[in-house]
Amino acid sequence: MRDEVGLAEQAARQAGAITLKYYGGHYDVCDKGHGNPVTTADLEADACLRQLLLEPYPHYGWLSEETADSPQRLQKDTVWIVDPIDGTKEFLAEIPEYVVSIALVERGDPVVGAIYNPATDDLFLAAQGGGTFLNGKRVFCSECTALDQA
Repeated sequence: MRDEVGLAEQAARQAGAITLKYYGGHYDVCDKGHGNPVTTADLEADACLRQLLLEPYPHYGWLSEETADSPQRLQKDTVWIVDPIDGTKEFLAEIPEYVVSIALVERGDPVVGAIYNPATDDLFLAAQGGGTFLNGKRVFCSECTALDQA
């Protein structure tokens, strides 16, 4: 499995720990526009992710919901895509249904993914050709194709 899977797990857990430090506590909230909030926790977790993910791979691109985009990213074959708190409104309402989202995309194809819910300590990890895991246990998609039977 790719080395970046372990790095994505480590980064997701560290960013998640940052969010828990603020969860249910005190932090600043700003509106990015159109009712889209951003908190101190978002920004601190984003900075953590950027450092942890780009330090070993400085030649990779970066796209984050909380960072200004750069046209240089479009020239990179491999790009980290992150949302440090996917579900900021749930985070604000203290609903434990927010996650740290990390993906690695190579030439437009997703090759690594990490989704971590720090409030429940649930971690999904996936790698192209390596399967998907929830808390270390292999999981599979249902083969059910009818919604009323799902």
